Amino acid sequence: MVQLLPSTFFLLVCASALASVLGGMIIFLRRAWSDYALEAMVSAGGGILLSLTILDMIPHAAHEPRLIPFVLVGFSLLFVIELAGKEATHPANKRSVSGVYLGFLIHAFVEGVSLMASFQVNAHLGYSLIIALLLHKIPDGVTVATLLYASNKNRCFAFLGAVTLGGTTLLGILSVYWLDQWLPAIWSEIVISITTGVFLFVAASHLVPHILQKQRQQLGFYFFAGMLGYMLFSLLVQKNLLHPA
Repeated sequence: MVQLLPSTFFLLVCASALASVLGGMIIFLRRAWSDYALEAMVSAGGGILLSLTILDMIPHAAHEPRLIPFVLVGFSLLFVIELAGKEATHPANKRSVSGVYLGFLIHAFVEGVSLMASFQVNAHLGYSLIIALLLHKIPDGVTVATLLYASNKNRCFAFLGAVTLGGTTLLGILSVYWLDQWLPAIWSEIVISITTGVFLFVAASHLVPHILQKQRQQLGFYFFAGMLGYMLFSLLVQKNLLHPA
């Protein structure tokens, strides 16, 4: 079992609990959101999601060639789900949002696992990863909260979605703390690769076509703002600290 000082473990718990919540709090900044504001938030969230997938998650899977097929598994899984159901007409419908939300939950769990495992390698790496996680999970919380609010028009539900990301990261931390000696090394890599495919499908097949269909240049601006904003995060925060190879 991983042995950590109580203060270190407490820091891990606080980081995992607060990171996504900070991003989700944006949903409470205004009392009412117009349709245009919702579309703008969804567009920005789409830019963040696409940038996250291409800049962070795909390179993580690509470092190991045998993981790439699992990206296709995730992509195909959501494609089959869409074929089995009715054709989606809005990127923020429940089926599409559920796919994004499930992907983020899996992603958050694996991040918790990675965070805990980093302390096994090097304490300095672990503390650096906490800082990177706080910055990285803020746009995650923004994306999940805005998409859930656009789908349900319920602030508490949207905020709860962001809160559960932190809880899922905490679950990943605890799972390693309790079950470290029984966890195989490859399973988390497979899970994150499948999540990459899920995110790629949702961003490219739902959010981007929706923005183009609206034919509003302003929405394109918000999309690029979200995408460039996450690119800036990737430049300021070392990506290899968040998803060590």
